[in-house]
Amino acid sequence: MLTLRRRCGNSLVRISVTERSDGDCAPIDGSAPSNVTVLRQVHGTRVVEVRRPGEHRGACADAAWTSIPRATLAVRTADCVPIALYGTDGADCAAVAAIHAGWRGLLDGVIAATLAELGRHGIRHTRAIVGPHIGPLQYEFGADQLETASAALGPSVSSTTHWGTPSLDLGEATRLELRRHGAVIDSEIGRCTASDERYFSHRARAEQGRTAVLVGLETERAGVLIDD
Repeated sequence: MLTLRRRCGNSLVRISVTERSDGDCAPIDGSAPSNVTVLRQVHGTRVVEVRRPGEHRGACADAAWTSIPRATLAVRTADCVPIALYGTDGADCAAVAAIHAGWRGLLDGVIAATLAELGRHGIRHTRAIVGPHIGPLQYEFGADQLETASAALGPSVSSTTHWGTPSLDLGEATRLELRRHGAVIDSEIGRCTASDERYFSHRARAEQGRTAVLVGLETERAGVLIDD
């Protein structure tokens, strides 16, 4: 498990990215810790606010945000792009968000919807950590759908697989959307889920397991959110 920490206002942000060796993490079946909000992802743009630890567990949504400590947000992926956001109101108030961004969500505006929701609550100084996802060399995509994605997101999202067929660059699409809507990219974990067997992949290996990206706020005295 890869763990990153960032200071944000008067809080610390903890971002964890699981690997295959950690198992199929943060399931919706109730076996995850009670403070973890795991969404029932539907490739949409709904964003939920978590006001108490574990709220909205199992909700049909593809993004969640919180400004309370000890609430952990989780998204699960096996090729789509997991994104952790953190930001402040320019003073001490901090918030975090987790986004599940597949190609449908990217086209429909899940990143824009999440950043807009944070903005409505005064959070505007937002930074993003982009988790592992399938890379363009492995992500074959239909030509008609690729034309639609290119028109909506920008021509640079069009790419080619290593065997020479059209592909979609999810990473580039994510970067464009984050920057377009005012987020600064803090870090990208540039690992392809299809070619790096540390991660689950539905497209490459038809796996049912999922990688999880978890994000939460810690106060200076709160300790860790979830043990490694």
